[in-house]
Amino acid sequence: MLQSNIILEKIPGYYVKDVAVNWHGTKMAVCSNNTVNIWSSNSEQNWVKEENGIELDKQKIVERLSWAHPEFGLVIAVCTKNEITIWEFKSNDSGGQWFNRTTPPINEPRYNVINDVKFSPSYSGIGRSRALDLAYCTAYGHLKILRCKDAHLLKDWETLKDLSLNDKDQFTCLAWNVTCNSTMIAVGTSETSSKDTRGEVKLFEYDDSKHEWVYREVIAKTYNGQVNDIAFAPNPGRSFNTLAIASSDLQIIDFKTTDHGKVNQIRQDQNQVDSKQNKIEVWKLSWSSLGTTLCATGDDGFIRLWKNNNKWECTNTIKWNGTAVS
Repeated sequence: MLQSNIILEKIPGYYVKDVAVNWHGTKMAVCSNNTVNIWSSNSEQNWVKEENGIELDKQKIVERLSWAHPEFGLVIAVCTKNEITIWEFKSNDSGGQWFNRTTPPINEPRYNVINDVKFSPSYSGIGRSRALDLAYCTAYGHLKILRCKDAHLLKDWETLKDLSLNDKDQFTCLAWNVTCNSTMIAVGTSETSSKDTRGEVKLFEYDDSKHEWVYREVIAKTYNGQVNDIAFAPNPGRSFNTLAIASSDLQIIDFKTTDHGKVNQIRQDQNQVDSKQNKIEVWKLSWSSLGTTLCATGDDGFIRLWKNNNKWECTNTIKWNGTAVS
């Protein structure tokens, strides 16, 4: 049963910028203005707001949140337009407290705002080794990967790789994809002209033979709006990668990369999205644990669940308050 009993404080001028659920689905971070509230799921599957949250200086606005892999503890990245801070929760006799561990050096000019930040899955290092990596992308086409040298203390961060292409790209969002065979990052873009706004999805991959990150190619395009969000489906043994793209409509693609770095799209007939149900701008995406069901939020305030039966069809529509419509 879907539970929806979260009531946010109705404070004038405050609105939710981002929501992030941790790896086990037991904690949820909600940011609004300069605060991050943490909610926990109890034994009755209800969400309860924790007493201790995160509060930044009043002049700062939290834009994005990202949880680290649980093997590194309860760690979350809190991102404003020009700064990323790493916070860790430590338990004590009175419950616990969030500590600001560090502010990784990003060295971006103030006009080059950060549009997205994501911790990597655990095995993102060379040879799929454990590493605490953090990627961020900016409005002027910068994509950088930061690595923590001391994951125990969460200090001493360095820029592992600068994957920036050119300042003409406006990166809007990013997504990691780490499997037993490859490590990838996809980024969405926005390109505005006097006529319209379009977007692309660009793919970067770690090349094991060269021991470096390389740019592959544009793997998808949007023609009626920017790319709002992208999400790789979990890959429990599939021989290909599945990526969902949120824009003026929903796109879903399957692709493989060859040994020579070429990207081949496959199963295009099976990945058609039902045009009758795909008329609403999509903003956020989330896959089920097996990658068989896609959850998408629309511009009309509804949540839609999509499944593939020779084509992607909307199987359920849910109101914002958790009431099932169909």
